[in-house]
Amino acid sequence: MKKISFKKIIGQLHLWLGLASGLVVFVVAITGAIWAFESEISDIIHDYRTVKVENKSPLPPTKLKQSASKYFAGKPIQSIDYQGNNRSVMLRHWSESNGKEERIIAYLNPYSGEVLHVQTNHDFFDVIIELHVNLMMGDIGRYIVDFATLFFLILLISGIVLWWPKNKAAVKQRYKFDWKINTKWKRKNYDLHNILGFYASWVAIFISITGLAWGFEWVNKSIYFTATLGAEYKEYLEPKSLSNPNQVIANDLEDRIYHQSIERYGKPFETLSMYQADKPNGAYAVYINDSRKTYYDADSYFFDKRTGQFIAEELFEKMNNGQKARSMYYDIHIGKIWGLPGQFLVFFASLIVASLPITGFYIWWGRRSKEKKSGFKVKKQNEQVNHVC
Repeated sequence: MKKISFKKIIGQLHLWLGLASGLVVFVVAITGAIWAFESEISDIIHDYRTVKVENKSPLPPTKLKQSASKYFAGKPIQSIDYQGNNRSVMLRHWSESNGKEERIIAYLNPYSGEVLHVQTNHDFFDVIIELHVNLMMGDIGRYIVDFATLFFLILLISGIVLWWPKNKAAVKQRYKFDWKINTKWKRKNYDLHNILGFYASWVAIFISITGLAWGFEWVNKSIYFTATLGAEYKEYLEPKSLSNPNQVIANDLEDRIYHQSIERYGKPFETLSMYQADKPNGAYAVYINDSRKTYYDADSYFFDKRTGQFIAEELFEKMNNGQKARSMYYDIHIGKIWGLPGQFLVFFASLIVASLPITGFYIWWGRRSKEKKSGFKVKKQNEQVNHVC
């Protein structure tokens, strides 16, 4: 019985997982590359996202809500995002009824309260992120993306195993392109898959692992376990409002929460986001950061949604390593944790990843065609021998 080599097994695993997940990986990678610069592109094409800096404090939440109230037609404004001194404030409402999603986003000048733009439909980047997360197929699409990402991580690891040179002579052609005028397209395609895939894999591994951490709790807990060197996993416990649900809410509640949060933060800040709790016993959440460049190092404050009483805080500097790692998923996923160079790394790595199913399929199809031709030749030769005999 012929013994099957380890690399042969890995090769078959790589092939069939690639065929099973290739189309999904292509879509997720392309949309991921675009999303890496979502904020920068949106700032260029939408002038209402930026404002002229004025030498005064931004208006408090109640003033902003009064200015925008007519655009929400009585619907609750569930979040208020102060995005920086030179940027408009975003007020948002979202809801779903009979499977239909409704949302309103108003952009206001933070100093005057002037409404600069109101958005009620999905824009380009809404479509991009929906495709990236769930292929615009809801929960079913999310499961497909999660498992395709898991397959892709296995593909990355198996790809590195297959890439690994057998000897020193093979090292050179694994690291760089050595194309000549007469180099055939099949060889070029093979090199594009192997060489570009190898370099992109070191970035793609971080992208895929952080993506998996959102989709699979065992991945999230494994990262926590590794980051804390084996400490017991701390579940995130959502703070709750303990006041009487029938209590009348004061008109200036959000202003008081806004000022309390700034006072507790105690230093200059760049962004401040306020989120009203959907659940009856949920807490009003406020996230403050001294930079727009990252999200992971924001401090969080929670207040009773009816009384404005302070409930709890979650400060980045007081988190353990597992909690810090958990808060970094998004910034690692899109490269922001390494600044602009990191975003470019994610962008180019994602484009290469999108090309891998295409170049990989072409390699498989070429070998398949070659095997068919070889089988046809052998069959013809056997027919000729039998004819002579």
